[in-house]
Amino acid sequence: MAGIKLNQLEMLIAAVENNGFSAAAAALGCTQSRISHAISELEQHLNVRLLHRSRSGCTPTAACTQILKDAKKIMQLLEGIEQAAAEAPQLAGRVRVACFRSATANLLPPYFEALATALPDIHLDIDDSATEYHHLNDAVVSGRADIGITIQGYPESLHGVPYISDPYMLMLPRSFRLQQPFSWHQLEKLPFIQPNANTLSPAVERCREMGLRNEVVHKLASDSGIVGLVNQGLGFSIMPWLSVLPVPENMRILDLPQPLRRHLFIVTRPELRHDKVIATLINFLRDKALIRTTSVWRSGMLAFDY
Repeated sequence: MAGIKLNQLEMLIAAVENNGFSAAAAALGCTQSRISHAISELEQHLNVRLLHRSRSGCTPTAACTQILKDAKKIMQLLEGIEQAAAEAPQLAGRVRVACFRSATANLLPPYFEALATALPDIHLDIDDSATEYHHLNDAVVSGRADIGITIQGYPESLHGVPYISDPYMLMLPRSFRLQQPFSWHQLEKLPFIQPNANTLSPAVERCREMGLRNEVVHKLASDSGIVGLVNQGLGFSIMPWLSVLPVPENMRILDLPQPLRRHLFIVTRPELRHDKVIATLINFLRDKALIRTTSVWRSGMLAFDY
């Protein structure tokens, strides 16, 4: 059975204070039958009679007298909440966010919709043109952006909080067959396409420590360019999972022999960290309940770093 509804309490109070359903209906701007129905439902839910009804009006029962005290307290609390909300300053402003392109495509879209509903007066300007993470960091340091989504190793002049992490993946043409167990020497005749971003070099170096021996055949700055070459069967590469999405038809992604993850941070300038709009947006982006609603989270590849 459904719980007590606020409008049932409101109608009960009105019926007692106006000594009848007709006058209560006039006071609340509704029909008499609606008030009668609401109070009957409340009596059924509480399993107690609340009103003595007569032609001259209605009076509260002994049980109703105590219930009315609590009902009035609840309605006063509700009025206080509504008044506080009405008097609270509305958060508004335009926030410039610098991030990598795959975050714009695969991570942020659900936030745009939720933000428009929860905080309609906060507007985002997204700049995802950077191909290197130091470009993102520079945008925040220089003031061209208010918030950046970057990786570990950002400048000490920025304030950062942990965000999420995704794994580095091995990208292969679907036509290329691997034998199990996996070994790097199976890839020795397949051209290696290395991302040109300096920030990916440590991941590639870690793979070399694990046994990667291939010389670099191509270096590309564009994630989509690398994905396109692998999809055409022209080589293999190593990239963060978010950067690979959506996985094209002729390509497959595999876990590395030893797990490697890219750890993302949200950064801003220290003087902005206490700005209400900036702080609210950062907390919004780190809302775990909201992140869990995204399709990329449901894939099981992402992890919280906080």
